[in-house]
Amino acid sequence: MNARFLVLWFAAVVASAAAVVVHLSIRAEVVRLGYSVGDARREQRTLVESRRQLSLEAATLRQSARIETVARGSLEMSVPTPARIIPIGNEEAHRRATAGRVR
Repeated sequence: MNARFLVLWFAAVVASAAAVVVHLSIRAEVVRLGYSVGDARREQRTLVESRRQLSLEAATLRQSARIETVARGSLEMSVPTPARIIPIGNEEAHRRATAGRVR
C-alpha cells in the first residue's frame, strides 16, 4: 500500500508541475500579446496623427491663393486672355463660342 501511495503521490506532483508549467507559458503568451497590442495601438495613434497632419498640409497646398502665388511668382504665369481660353467638354457650346473666330 505504501508503494502504491508513493506512485500516486508522484503522479499527482508531476501532473501539478505540468499544470503549473502550462499555466505559466500561457500567462507569458498573454503578457507578450498585451505588449504587442500596446505597440500596435501606439503605432495606430502615430499614423492617425500623421494622417491628420498630411490632410491639413494638403488642404493648405490646395488653397487657390497659394496656387496663384506660386503660379505668378515661381512659374511666371499670368491670367490668360479670353482668346487663349479653350473650353473643354460640350462640343456644341465650344462651336458656338468660337463661331467666327480665327485661330
